[in-house]
Amino acid sequence: MNQHVDVLVVGAGPAGLCVAIEAARGGLRVSLIEATEVVGGTLHVSAGHLSAAGTRLQAERGIDDRPDLHLADVMEFGGGRADSTLVALAVDEAPKTIDWLGDQGFPFADEVPALYGGHRPYSRPRTYWGRDKGLSILEVLRRQLDELLVSGRVTLDLGTRMSRLLTNDGEVVGVQATAGRGQVPTRIHAGATVLACGGYGANPELFAELTPGSPRLVTNAMPASQGDGLVAAREIGAAVRGGELHTPRLGLLETIPGRADMWTAMLDLTPGSRDVCEIWVNADGERFVAEDCTDVTLLEHAVLRQPGAQFWVLLDSAGLARIGSPVRQWDVGRFVAEATAADGPIHVADTMAALAEQVGIDSGGLAQSVSRYNASTRSGSDPYGRAQFGGALDQPPFYAIRTPATVLCSFGGVVVDAQFRVTTADGTRIGGLYAVGEVLGMGATSGAAFCGGMSLTPALSFGRLLGRRLADAASAPALNTI
Repeated sequence: MNQHVDVLVVGAGPAGLCVAIEAARGGLRVSLIEATEVVGGTLHVSAGHLSAAGTRLQAERGIDDRPDLHLADVMEFGGGRADSTLVALAVDEAPKTIDWLGDQGFPFADEVPALYGGHRPYSRPRTYWGRDKGLSILEVLRRQLDELLVSGRVTLDLGTRMSRLLTNDGEVVGVQATAGRGQVPTRIHAGATVLACGGYGANPELFAELTPGSPRLVTNAMPASQGDGLVAAREIGAAVRGGELHTPRLGLLETIPGRADMWTAMLDLTPGSRDVCEIWVNADGERFVAEDCTDVTLLEHAVLRQPGAQFWVLLDSAGLARIGSPVRQWDVGRFVAEATAADGPIHVADTMAALAEQVGIDSGGLAQSVSRYNASTRSGSDPYGRAQFGGALDQPPFYAIRTPATVLCSFGGVVVDAQFRVTTADGTRIGGLYAVGEVLGMGATSGAAFCGGMSLTPALSFGRLLGRRLADAASAPALNTI
């Protein structure tokens, strides 16, 4: 089967939905294909965090903020390694995106804009989210998509996965895909092909290839995050960058092999917002960081340097009584019950030696670390610079929670210019091919850090901007700069 459309969008996540909506509203015939059976992509697992400076919500709350301040924070937090051109464009478009969501009746949470501490906090309150997390965004986009589907201006094919890009004389002219359980081959030809099919956070082989010294992959990404767009673009010469900027998320528990879910089992490790009663140790039983450090990025990269990119959170019964369950979604009874399970990530024992044997860490190293930490609680001086002490770890039973570095967003991606045109390593544009969303890699807009909202907000902003540009270029071909 062959189709011919003005714009083909591969991937119905936040970026792809925005491209399709704006291009169709601009008068173009749009085909939207999605490998899964639902639209929304990462919005189904995302906290839906957005960031923007200079919004109406900030003005209403008396918050003085500007995009240039947002730009400065992102470039600093990411170690200057983000693409400054894309970041500048993203922060300029971000307040328009937030205000647009407000115009659509988006249900902002009462506490936003906020200084969010789960990532390194910005210099101003500029983080936003909806009352139903990522699904709040999906509700807005789905409503607009449905109108265009009814009118026939967009066609949507679910369960349709791109297998390769089609080219003619070096230009991309569409894709070859397979559809349905029978894997029926189909070709879709288009004047413009947009890759918006997400990252590679659920593809262990590709993650290992693109992430130098990569740990074993433990992921919260959608299973469909296989890197299809990156692989297809690279096959025709597109440049790929940013995998070395990988930054993990901390606190998720590996409840099934290779998988973690922030909504069912996540430790509260947010700096500055909790009593710090535990210590963190690696496989050698050694502490490696001040557990009350307020620089989240420092903590994330410190964990990456540990054997296996994982650590164990240790606390005693006194600490548990003081803070309650360290897992946000569980009460103390559930936490204790999980600790007695034979095959879970949480362990309990009456002695540190027995605990070390259970979890497979060095007993001598652990004994030394606990002894030194307990001495620090008495002296008030810690070799790692910890300032907050929750008391010595000396009240059995003792608990150990195995905590791997986990993947939420992939940092490597295809290279694009300021018009989102995919390019080769020497900067040559690949005609007819564009990319937005996580296929660009979070490193492009965040650098070597998790900058709050700098994956989802650019996905929405860039998708909307590209959709409008494609429509404008089609209506004024003589002025076409896209």
